[in-house]
Amino acid sequence: MPLPRQVGSLHLDTADVATPTGANVLCLHGLFAGSWVFESLLPLIAERGHPAAALSFRGHPPSPPLANIGSQSVTAFANDAAEACKALERPIVIGHSLGGLIALLLAGRNLARAAIVVAPSPPRGITVLHPQLLLRMTRYLPALLLSRAFLPTNADLDALVLNKIAPDDRPALRSRFVRDSGRAARQAAFGVFRVPPRAMRAPVLVVTGDEDRFIPMSVAQKVAQTYAAPLHVARGHGHFLFSEPGWEQHAAVMLDWMDGLPRPIREPDKAPPLPSR
Repeated sequence: MPLPRQVGSLHLDTADVATPTGANVLCLHGLFAGSWVFESLLPLIAERGHPAAALSFRGHPPSPPLANIGSQSVTAFANDAAEACKALERPIVIGHSLGGLIALLLAGRNLARAAIVVAPSPPRGITVLHPQLLLRMTRYLPALLLSRAFLPTNADLDALVLNKIAPDDRPALRSRFVRDSGRAARQAAFGVFRVPPRAMRAPVLVVTGDEDRFIPMSVAQKVAQTYAAPLHVARGHGHFLFSEPGWEQHAAVMLDWMDGLPRPIREPDKAPPLPSR
């Protein structure tokens, strides 16, 4: 049975499997992006026997933009992901950047069978702020503090997010980024959301690039330590892993980890509600 292409008004990109041999997989993007981040990963997941989907959060392409996108919260995006998890029957979740934090929130509430978090925005207690980021954040403070929509400059995207993308390939990627929520960015930057280790109800794998200038490897290391999770370091890679040359070998590590998950993974009980902020 094919996966749904819509969850309410939300869009899903999908890669179906004629005879599935593994659990469904749900991919979650970060700020300024959309489901397109995973367009090359979905077929590889499906080749392993897992029906795969990538969600676009409200106001993100290919859905039309929201006039009030600047005031959307991490909780709003997490609620979008929770609805997709229900539709996909408690999938394995792969989250990138802000999507990684949302994957942890879902796993901590037993809405996901397992979570792979790639360059994740960290939960409360682990700071993502570092000198290079702070220096470039100054110009965006009005948007963050007043919950306005914003999009980083090309120079900031190149320096922090696309630094391991060939310069000639960056314009095509930058053209796909969209204005996003100052409120959600503020919440992620200042570590609003707690996901205590005792609440974690699913296995977690953490993936990081050792040349990530946006969410440094040290942050991912602390996330892995917090949840006693294995850590895979993609050597020579930055923040936007799935568009960087050689990303496939690191995707293979993620897929091997998925294939090695114990079965059955803990079945759902009554999940606590997502945080309201």
